[in-house]
Amino acid sequence: MTFVKKVLSPDEYGDVLFQHDWMRGEPSDVVCELLAKSERLFFRQDDILFREGDKMQHCLLVETGKLQAFRHTYGGDEKIFGQFERGEFVAIAAVFMDHGRFPMNIRAQSDGHTLMIPRQDIHQFCLQRPELALRLLNYLGKKLYSTINQIDWLTSSSAPQRLADYLLRQHHIQQTQQLTLPVNRGQLATSLGMRGETLSRLMSDWKRQGYITYRGHQVELCDLNYLKALAAEARRTF
Repeated sequence: MTFVKKVLSPDEYGDVLFQHDWMRGEPSDVVCELLAKSERLFFRQDDILFREGDKMQHCLLVETGKLQAFRHTYGGDEKIFGQFERGEFVAIAAVFMDHGRFPMNIRAQSDGHTLMIPRQDIHQFCLQRPELALRLLNYLGKKLYSTINQIDWLTSSSAPQRLADYLLRQHHIQQTQQLTLPVNRGQLATSLGMRGETLSRLMSDWKRQGYITYRGHQVELCDLNYLKALAAEARRTF
């Protein structure tokens, strides 16, 4: 990994921060001030940027590439909590927690770079600019609402329903029926709350029935209507 400590030019580096909903309507000099206090971290695929419990002196805003947040279970498996791409904050809620630490491990899924905004400066900007603080609360509220819905879904759905919902969400993200899964089978099974054997058996059954085909990380969705019917209960009206 490579840290870049220098004044960051808005023309060269500021577009992701300027375009973020959090900064919507803020004067350019306000955004430039925050940008000038920030640093840049360049990473390569599979780099561990931070480990669970590390001091959180900066909040990460992904500019290019992909990051992943995960923890290890007591059994040694990896549990994936989130994937972050361009324009997304990583562990933004932890910026306001008293412990001031990263709550999860942060790993690079590809080469890229992220803006590192000082935690204390985010605090100061929120105190000085109430409208900015409210927009950040709105952003955090959406994340919390999404997490609550996810927990509700995980605890009230069947394994086939959860897998169907996951594949459809990837279909929405990747905009194709030819999916590339961003995690391995073990990680996927853990994140969906099922055993690896259950996931393998389910995918084999669906392949035999013509609902999907797969090879390695590549999955083709052959029957969207079947998957949508299974995952219908995951859809919310707001």
